[in-house]
Amino acid sequence: MKMNRVKWIFYFAAPLAILIIPFSGGLNLGKYFKTIALQPKKTGITTLHYHDDARNRPVITEVWYPVDSTSPAKAPPGFWLRCDEARDAPLSNKQTLYPLIMMSHGSGGDRYNISWLAEVFVANGYIVAAVDHFGNTWNNKIPEACAKPWERPKDISFALDQLLSSSTFKDRIDLQKIGFVGYSLGGSTGIWIAGAEALPLNSEGVKANAAPDLAGIASPELLDTINFQDACGSFRDKRISAVMVMAPALGWMFAENSLEKIDIPVYIVAPEKDQVVNTEKNAKIFASKITRATLKILPGEATHYVFLTRANAIGKRFLEPKYCEDPTSIDRKKVQEEVAKNSILFFDEKLK
Repeated sequence: MKMNRVKWIFYFAAPLAILIIPFSGGLNLGKYFKTIALQPKKTGITTLHYHDDARNRPVITEVWYPVDSTSPAKAPPGFWLRCDEARDAPLSNKQTLYPLIMMSHGSGGDRYNISWLAEVFVANGYIVAAVDHFGNTWNNKIPEACAKPWERPKDISFALDQLLSSSTFKDRIDLQKIGFVGYSLGGSTGIWIAGAEALPLNSEGVKANAAPDLAGIASPELLDTINFQDACGSFRDKRISAVMVMAPALGWMFAENSLEKIDIPVYIVAPEKDQVVNTEKNAKIFASKITRATLKILPGEATHYVFLTRANAIGKRFLEPKYCEDPTSIDRKKVQEEVAKNSILFFDEKLK
């Protein structure tokens, strides 16, 4: 009789616990029951042509955002596999306010390089804004610009200024929920945004540490003309309250004590065997010094380029194989789905 009573209590209590526990202050299990959309079908998209007059610098910004199911959309052009896009369609009214993610591409890339992640964010109720870093894109490489990575966090803050004053987006962005995602040199941008500061730099130090990265781009003679002291000081943007970086670079450039002072959550993802940006000297250095950092290592043969959007048939024809082909043991789609899921969980929890 007593055993039957215990069973009945269990049958009623278990479902109730599932409903209550995720919302309790003690055990936050809600994230384990969250449904995350990983196969986006359609996004809104618009291209904003900003110009920073103070630096005489264009800051082209692509914005992805939620739209209603009735908004007409079509397949986009380009080299990458992307979902259908409703260009310049109205922003959905499903939510009054949306969290915002700012994005930064890798060296020699562009604002579409990690569009796969932008689309997943949109499918899960975010607005995403990705910038082109002038002079450091595949179709516009300017040697001096490539040697000045500190202009990148300035681009992000400038684009954020414009978005928050935009008639389309200013009243639809949740000012308390703004995050950042960066890949490779874009990851370094995120470390700057989070509050890290560069060590005192000169051309000889840059040559000693960045020669492979700048080979064939910026000559030693050009480096001698650049004032690297412009890299010093803080580029912290306090409007951004959580940062995610994928295969971040420039581990040698940042002052250790400034990394230790970063007080916002930083999620770091890097391949175990990254042959382009050494994980031991970059991602693991950042993770060991940033107090609120979480490090996720991708095991096996995943390469530095596993974070790039998968190429379509046109892309596979024209892009270098290293950008779109993976070792046989790596399924880029599955890797990216796992990274996307973890990034949504991270920002859903930390942007509050």
